[in-house]
Amino acid sequence: MKYLIVFISVFYSLSSLAFDRLGFTAGGASDEQQIAIDGSRFWRVGDSKFYLGTGIRLTSQWSNDQTFKTAPAELTRGEEGLGSIFRQEKKSNIDELTLGQSHITSLNILFQILYQLDHLWAVGFNIDIFGYSYGEKRKGRYNPRSEDGQWPDKVSARPSEFNLLLGDDNDRGSLNSELYVLRKVSEKWAMKFGVVHAFTEYETNQRLRKDNDRFRKKNYLPTIGIVRVFQ
Repeated sequence: MKYLIVFISVFYSLSSLAFDRLGFTAGGASDEQQIAIDGSRFWRVGDSKFYLGTGIRLTSQWSNDQTFKTAPAELTRGEEGLGSIFRQEKKSNIDELTLGQSHITSLNILFQILYQLDHLWAVGFNIDIFGYSYGEKRKGRYNPRSEDGQWPDKVSARPSEFNLLLGDDNDRGSLNSELYVLRKVSEKWAMKFGVVHAFTEYETNQRLRKDNDRFRKKNYLPTIGIVRVFQ
């Protein structure tokens, strides 16, 4: 805990130099929680009310008794690439990995878009582009869709290390996107209310059915946060 406090203190100090805004967000459900710290710099688009930004986000997500499903698009949709977004899910290819506990920490570069409604209210969207994740190895229960072959009941898995936004099931690793409403409460502070679409991914220590070792969980989490405005 003391290392987290030191990190937040240093991050806050540096943020005033590098970023326009620093945000802290928390969200979750009964069996899954997430906290995130992000720093971003925004640029106004001409004389419009639109702002574009980029920055970094540190996310820590943990859960209990969650089921992860086969991740690669070539298995879940039958092909890779953006065209796979419009293909139906191939349920016969999708196996499950259930973890009693999971905890993934990710550091990602993110893209932001913001629309300023008036001097108090704004709406925004952000999405992770690429980054790195880490976490402890976990033991889980493997549940193949088909009985074609001898597969272990128990396997070990770690968070996928590298994160990359490629579109839906083409994505790799753990990535977040967030849609939110921002309400300014003072000159330097604002409240944020939104919903996060979270992708979290584990890799098993061995290749299983369909030569797969990647398993993903997708879900939506309601969030609340605060934002420090530096400029």
